[in-house]
Amino acid sequence: MDALDAVLTKIEVREFAPEDVPYYIQKKVLEAGRMAGSAYNRQPWIFILINDKELLEKVAALAPTGPYISKAAFAVAVFVDPRNPFYIIDGTRAVQNMMIAGWSLGLGSVWVNGLEREKITELLKAPKDFYLLTVIPFGKPAKKLKGKKKRKPLNEIAFLNYYSNELK
Repeated sequence: MDALDAVLTKIEVREFAPEDVPYYIQKKVLEAGRMAGSAYNRQPWIFILINDKELLEKVAALAPTGPYISKAAFAVAVFVDPRNPFYIIDGTRAVQNMMIAGWSLGLGSVWVNGLEREKITELLKAPKDFYLLTVIPFGKPAKKLKGKKKRKPLNEIAFLNYYSNELK
């Protein structure tokens, strides 16, 4: 799958097949995050790969909006350094890279936001001065997915040179 196809077809996946994902694929996902651009090339992130089933269950129990983390083949906890003024943007760029790369490798994923951040930080023994941005579960989708998205038409959200100047 090329990059544009991955961007155009990637959808959120919350149901995972009970299949393992090879470690080398997990590392490819991390590599995609590592290669994200960041302001001043500060790379203000730490990624913790979670592929231990018991630990995935513990993290899921601390994620009220992400119980499906427990069913993922692996997850990535993304921590960012809040001393960097662009930490949220930079961390989000890394997450998007990982999710798109995962999709291109046949993996589903979803951003999980409802987290007990302090407890997860402690559980994962992450630096307390870093902010837990998200935990992204990854795995083979449980169902065959078409990658169809419901989005506004381009001509409703994009304009040529000036607002309200229609794209041709």
